[in-house]
Amino acid sequence: MTTDTGELVRTNQGTSSEVSSETGTAVQTLSVLYGSQTGNAEFLASKIVDKANGQGYAAELMSLDMLTPQDAARKDRLLIVTATHDNGHMPDNAQPFWDQLQSAGSDLFKDVPFAVLAIGDSMYEDFCKAGSDLDERLGELGGKRILDRLDCDVDYDLTSGKWIRGMLETFKTVVPKKRDNNPEDSTVPGANPAEQPKGTRREPDTATVVEARLLSAPESEKEVWHYELEVSGDSRNYRPGDSLAVIPTNSIELVEDLLGFLGLAGSEVFGEDGKTVRETLQNDYELRLPHLGIVAWLVENLAPDHPVRNLVESGDRNALEDWLWGRDMLDVLQETRTTDVDPGEFLSMLRPLQHRSYSIASSPLADGDRIHLTVSTVQYETAGRRHSGACSGFLQSAAQTKTTIKVFPLPAHEFHLPHDNSADVIMVGPGVGVAPFRGFLRDREVSQARGRNWLFFGDRHEKPSWLYQEEMEELQSNGVLNRLSVAFSRDQQGKVYVQDRIREEGEDIFAWLSGGASVYVCGGKQIAPDIDEALLAVLRSHGAMTPEKAHDYLQSLKSEGRYVKDVY
Repeated sequence: MTTDTGELVRTNQGTSSEVSSETGTAVQTLSVLYGSQTGNAEFLASKIVDKANGQGYAAELMSLDMLTPQDAARKDRLLIVTATHDNGHMPDNAQPFWDQLQSAGSDLFKDVPFAVLAIGDSMYEDFCKAGSDLDERLGELGGKRILDRLDCDVDYDLTSGKWIRGMLETFKTVVPKKRDNNPEDSTVPGANPAEQPKGTRREPDTATVVEARLLSAPESEKEVWHYELEVSGDSRNYRPGDSLAVIPTNSIELVEDLLGFLGLAGSEVFGEDGKTVRETLQNDYELRLPHLGIVAWLVENLAPDHPVRNLVESGDRNALEDWLWGRDMLDVLQETRTTDVDPGEFLSMLRPLQHRSYSIASSPLADGDRIHLTVSTVQYETAGRRHSGACSGFLQSAAQTKTTIKVFPLPAHEFHLPHDNSADVIMVGPGVGVAPFRGFLRDREVSQARGRNWLFFGDRHEKPSWLYQEEMEELQSNGVLNRLSVAFSRDQQGKVYVQDRIREEGEDIFAWLSGGASVYVCGGKQIAPDIDEALLAVLRSHGAMTPEKAHDYLQSLKSEGRYVKDVY
């Protein structure tokens, strides 16, 4: 079945063994459990279930929050597919399962055959940590690992196939654990499937954009908007540092162009849910961000010398990602196919439409029930068509029409202000990465926090791109923002970035750190290693530390929750 948000849930309500009605013989069962934050792990898990069923398995697909560890331990064959979320944490729908797993008896999974497939992004420090943790814990609880865990990068469409084939072949040789008739063996304290809270992707809240203000100057290279949303439900119960997820719909222009390319009227129905293909394309599928797997599928029948086929077969992921940059699904179709695309098969290859998350730029203390967002608009012309970001364009339209939109909260795990309001904070937020720190500062102002505040902000140019400049200067003048260090990289002959300002201010930064200050970084994931290196340089130069001591010091800040990143 499919939930109202498109989440796949296909379950067999028995334990594990089934009998074929045609042959009377036992059918090999496989339980595929997924932990997914944006839908990618869920999509991959559903594809594995389809492949397994095609090979004669009786495979079931379940979200990890739909069962307890005790339920999972009664499965004959167990595959877990999971992503990693927010600095090494479990996806939200895997967290209750993981919490219960910590208190499970030491032999709960004794001799239960299992495997783990983890997906992540190697640009992040805690690459595939959730999968690693689950794999290790199941082994500690006696599980029988049938093959080594696979850790996949963002190109998992291209790299997971061999492992999946091997996993399915290996599971066929597995003899399920013999069980007694006592279903209460090895109980897990407090083990109950997680209740589905309101304010999630499954049951989102609603919001209306009540204010939209252009932050960037007209001559700026990018267009950045400040939005204020009136929200319902749990989305109002946030802390500075949390994010808000917005569930967009695809633009009708892109949908109509895609229908035209596929030769469809839009009224056709391909799925069992009765939706027309127009509705499905607009509301259910990701069209702005083509994934590598669908590109590989599209080039299968191209001539051997076709440049895109050569690119896929080269295995050069960076080159393929560079080619995909800025292209939407229609662009990819136009450059790889003419009119020989089967619409039904094409739809089956599309991933679910992902939500987009934005750091909240407000504080409940200062802004009540309104949530503020800082959004950089994606828009450009290419191949004779106007392209816009799936969500940035959606928010612009929603602001103009006052359309009710779907949202849900994404609480941060560590990215919150110190509990001690006398603690100092150092904030590094170039570009729209300044958003959560606007919320921090507004909160610290209203709560009259005693700790000092230091903000590092940067962008390409000062005049058109200094976001919230007047607010920052006012916070400086009233004593809330004690230090403000800015870097505008293109306003002088040599480029200067926020990490350069950190090095320049190294003596004072080390003094703040020695006094207990916390450091927060928000921005594109490519800046994270640059900030790391700048802080290490500060520790070496002003703390008289060896490289090893500096590294250990930085790691201790992280373990104490005093060096936290929100990068994307």
